[in-house]
Amino acid sequence: MCVIAVPAVAGMSATMASAMATASVAATIASTALSAYGAIQQSRAQAAQAKYNAAVARNNQVIAQQNAQDALDRGAAEEQQQRKKTQMLIGQQRTSLAAQGADLSSGSALDLVGDVAATGELDALTIRRNAALEARRYQIEGANFQADSQMQRRQAANATTAGYFDLGTSILGGVSKIGGLYA
Repeated sequence: MCVIAVPAVAGMSATMASAMATASVAATIASTALSAYGAIQQSRAQAAQAKYNAAVARNNQVIAQQNAQDALDRGAAEEQQQRKKTQMLIGQQRTSLAAQGADLSSGSALDLVGDVAATGELDALTIRRNAALEARRYQIEGANFQADSQMQRRQAANATTAGYFDLGTSILGGVSKIGGLYA
């Protein structure tokens, strides 16, 4: 039979000492239970927050991918529009030169039309490159969001595991306190 060590206080009956010992054990058990419950609840809240953050990062990744495709689509449309503008400008140049009686098949007139065509093509290619760079920035942003989402999912799993360790620590601490009462 184990006896709980309760310090003797003058005038305290054995019944009173036994009641105090029982209350002390009950309080330790209640404290341990609350600590254990709190550890689990805290880990659940941390895991839920991490899962939410993972979902937000995943949504941001999807948006970044959509933005990348949009940049490429806009770039292709602008490139095509630039080529149309160049063709119109070349047509206007030829019309103007022909009206002045210039020979369009040789000399300065041919050089002028060639320069306009080359400059227009350079502009179209610059538009394409800028769109590709913008898309690349969005792709990198999407990859960063994907990595963040994965990290958040790992944090959710870690929070759950940590909660179980905290639960075990609380229970062991309570058992140790109760054991100390019987020493």
